[in-house]
Amino acid sequence: MFTLNSVPAIHRRARRRLPMALSATVLLIGGSGCATKSAGTSGDFGGSRVQTAVLQNTQGAATGINMVSTTEVSSSLINAPVEKAWTALQEAYTTLGIPVTELNQQARTIGNNAYRVRRRIGDVPTMRALDCGGDSGMPNAETYQLLLTVKSRIIPNDAGGSVVQTTLEGTGKNATTAASSDVRCSSMGTLEKRIADLVKAKVAAK
Repeated sequence: MFTLNSVPAIHRRARRRLPMALSATVLLIGGSGCATKSAGTSGDFGGSRVQTAVLQNTQGAATGINMVSTTEVSSSLINAPVEKAWTALQEAYTTLGIPVTELNQQARTIGNNAYRVRRRIGDVPTMRALDCGGDSGMPNAETYQLLLTVKSRIIPNDAGGSVVQTTLEGTGKNATTAASSDVRCSSMGTLEKRIADLVKAKVAAK
């Protein structure tokens, strides 16, 4: 999800004139690292980063607009000890067929930062998991080739038991055209909930 950050008034006015005065030349020239952390126990999961888009008008003048990209953290309580929940989380990834490229037993983190997929993530349709915009009423997430970053971890809950945290984000590209631009996709929360539900079911079955 991109939102306009605090920028000078002239930048905001230029943003409103974009459809008439600016050409399609847009260049992202910078990105800063994690700027904020969610309250509680989110740690290095989630947060926000800033990119500056440089827009060039028909006279060649450039205008910069800061945009903030936010990665949301989905957290669910697990009524089980940390180690038991960690084992269940790894099994959940196997059930969903998500290839694991990152696994840290000590930090209890698991994920894939370059997951290429179309149409479904396990039993979750991509159109329900991600919002990548749409064309002619058809969600792009249904037809686009997606490149996703999905990460989860288990942390202790101060009140007892565990917490499973998951983040999901990525980009999509039309696989049937020559268009080279990627569309940013934001999570709708369905996959994160499915992962948490699988963890809960697996710890209950043990």
